[in-house]
Amino acid sequence: MEKLVIVGAQWGDEGKGKIVDLLSKDYETAVRYQGGNNAGHTVIVEGKKYILHLVPTGILHKHTKGIIAQGMVIDLEVLSKEIKDLEALDIENRLFISDRAHIILPYHKILDRLFEKKSNIGTTLKGIGPTYMMKYARKGIRMVDLKDEDIFYSKLEENLEFTKELCEKVYNESFDLNKDKVAEDIFRLFKPIEKNIKNTFRLIQTSKSVIFEGAQGVMLDIDIGTYPYVTSSNSSTLGLSNGTGLHPKYFTDAKFVGVSKAYTTRVGAGPFPTELKDEIGDALRDFGHEYGSTTGRPRRCGWLDLVALKYACDTNGFDEIILTKLDVLDNFDEIKVCIAYENFEDFPSSLKDMENAKPIYKTLKGWKTNTKAARDKSKLPKEALDYIMFIEDYLNTKVSMLSTGPAREDYLYL
Repeated sequence: MEKLVIVGAQWGDEGKGKIVDLLSKDYETAVRYQGGNNAGHTVIVEGKKYILHLVPTGILHKHTKGIIAQGMVIDLEVLSKEIKDLEALDIENRLFISDRAHIILPYHKILDRLFEKKSNIGTTLKGIGPTYMMKYARKGIRMVDLKDEDIFYSKLEENLEFTKELCEKVYNESFDLNKDKVAEDIFRLFKPIEKNIKNTFRLIQTSKSVIFEGAQGVMLDIDIGTYPYVTSSNSSTLGLSNGTGLHPKYFTDAKFVGVSKAYTTRVGAGPFPTELKDEIGDALRDFGHEYGSTTGRPRRCGWLDLVALKYACDTNGFDEIILTKLDVLDNFDEIKVCIAYENFEDFPSSLKDMENAKPIYKTLKGWKTNTKAARDKSKLPKEALDYIMFIEDYLNTKVSMLSTGPAREDYLYL
């Protein structure tokens, strides 16, 4: 059985959607296992742009099944729209949703807004964090609960009372959600997909070949990322077992691949040692069209941080790295890469240390040549190959593929 795991190796937005779309044509099943619609994967197929927030990217291939596994949190309104947008691809009988996946409800979004007002983490305000919070507080509502209206109403009533008390007594905010209206909206969205709710653990287990699609990236992982400026799930390979229900031994023969940009970006608040707040940072943003597919927010940009990328490789066990957006660097005379931090030997755990980390750079010669049309290693300029080799040597990990543009055909194997 063939298993491939694709995970973002930075702060998300590395171009995983295109890579998964490209590679999933060879797999029977594609699986999303964590996060929610705070992630957005953009794929261009035959000139048509698809932005997927919940549905696995692999489903764009008509022979591939898509699974939304138990580690995800699901906004039914977003899922309903996504399914409708993909109607032409006939995904109705190829999409399966875990009965153990938790549901995002209107009160989660209200709490998200209140939490963000206090903490200013930079959340997408989609209700993701509060949904995970209630999951771990054992107050969550799962897809399976919608199959029994009595259970659903009981849990909904308890959660509305809890949220009302939290809003009014802690945050001094009014709270007025109508239980019957919330339930009516949820069941309206649930009924069309009820037949797609399955024990997805078994579906994955019996598939002949599976590609696992991570959302966000390693540096946003709740446990090993730049806490507290992280997402609310394990957005690294650490989330595989919890997110799918499959034991760690299942993944021992899987190939783990990290996806990294040829430079670094980040959306929202949090430490970013190589961030460039100058014309070079602006140029990276402009050349790379660096705006979030979910929020539309401009991304912060900087040179490639090899200290952070090495940390991602070591904590996730990447067998290979896929490097994206190499073509964005075509425009620079010199290219810098961060090879160390002043005063720190390793990637810091402390937020204060991360915020004070000063990058030490190695300057490499740029190539000033268009790499977008390259379809073979021999067509790449020497300086671009030197750049790739420097990355490989530092990480002690092979760069197996390059993405040199947004379209499905803009790539080459090394």
